[in-house]
Amino acid sequence: MTAGGPGSDEAAALIEQRLAVAEETLRALRAGEADAIVMDSRQGEQVIYTLETQDRPYRRLVERMSEGAALVDADGTVVYANQWLATLLGVPLERLQGGPFSDWLDEPERTTFKRRLTTAATGGHHEHTLRGVDGSSVAVLVGISDAGEPEGLLRCVTVTDLSRQKAQQEQLDRLNAALTDRLAELREANDDLHTERNRVEEVNAELEVVNAELKDVNELIRGFTAVAAHDLRSPLVSIVGFSTILTERWATLSDEDRLRFLAIIDRQSHKMSGLIDDLLTVSKIEGDALETRPEQIALGEAISRCLEAAGDDAAGVSVSCPTALVVQADRQHLERIIDNYLQNAIRYGEPPVRVEATRLGDVVEIRVLDHGPGVPPEFEPRLFDKFARADTPSTKARRGTGLGLSIVRGLAVANGGQARYEPNPDHGSCFIVELRAGDGGPGSDRSPRDTPEALR
Repeated sequence: MTAGGPGSDEAAALIEQRLAVAEETLRALRAGEADAIVMDSRQGEQVIYTLETQDRPYRRLVERMSEGAALVDADGTVVYANQWLATLLGVPLERLQGGPFSDWLDEPERTTFKRRLTTAATGGHHEHTLRGVDGSSVAVLVGISDAGEPEGLLRCVTVTDLSRQKAQQEQLDRLNAALTDRLAELREANDDLHTERNRVEEVNAELEVVNAELKDVNELIRGFTAVAAHDLRSPLVSIVGFSTILTERWATLSDEDRLRFLAIIDRQSHKMSGLIDDLLTVSKIEGDALETRPEQIALGEAISRCLEAAGDDAAGVSVSCPTALVVQADRQHLERIIDNYLQNAIRYGEPPVRVEATRLGDVVEIRVLDHGPGVPPEFEPRLFDKFARADTPSTKARRGTGLGLSIVRGLAVANGGQARYEPNPDHGSCFIVELRAGDGGPGSDRSPRDTPEALR
């Protein structure tokens, strides 16, 4: 056989075939895929060579791990990697081996990884981000340790996929955030509930006050109803009774009896008319329907007319009023205020009773004083209320509707003034009304004071 002939071609092909088998065998050995090698002996028999290496059981264990594992040299080049790591990166195992492990890390993390290779003996784990071949990222925990081989050139690298833990952590964070928001809502709702509870308690307290006031008002109304019924019924009975006697027995009655009975009917009619007038006046005051016709009134003359109307009851009343003192008010209202104060002092106070009138700047002050027991301090705040009657021996001895002072206050306010009470320094009561001063009139010997709010 000559060189370059057919024989040499066959030899070259055989050599190439054997080289290919050798390379595949080496690849399988490196990858740990071969448990034995079968070779032909010179005698034509097959001989089996088993690979009873010390690391074979560990290699199988590494291949079956649910984590990535690799051996890298001091420069970070992958000498060995298991299939799990290749699957995680989405590349064939052959592509993973022989290249730098840091190529699969995020760019900012590569320097940190290389620095860790130099301190592998201390171990430790750090979180990194692996980039797959398709560009996807995976959060992993990378551990580096010394491989323990004599030269100390290899490093063991373990890779744990943190995707599930990250997803669970994110879900836990979302749940915690939702729980935090829910707790905030509950706290807000609890605060609102606390506020509402306080409001309800305040309303209940107000209702208790209102109920107490209503109870007092009901008591006053019941008392007024009883008094009004009696005060209306008594004169009505007298009027009906004496008018019946006059009608049926006119011819048999003497002129003296006729005049006496007519006088009783007249007196009781005026009494009933006064009570009805009080009720109508209160109704107008409360309905803001009270009409006033203010005019310039000589106060001394108005006081004199009230004393004359009171008759013998006012015989001992003294008056102190400048002759030219003038007030601006409705005449009927003014005389009714003075008359109410006088009747109140005569009925419930004790003599001496006096009326004092002075001008204080733009205000005329009228005071009616007596020397009776006065008004109980606890009753003073309710003194000018409608139907109010103090629980004293003098008030119990005389019946009344409790409307007089409330009418005084209403008439005073309607005329731009005010009514008030203060104890008499000499013992007793002092009822005061302040009204606008009219034109002219002398000044007072007392010091002027500020005009009351109601008079401005």
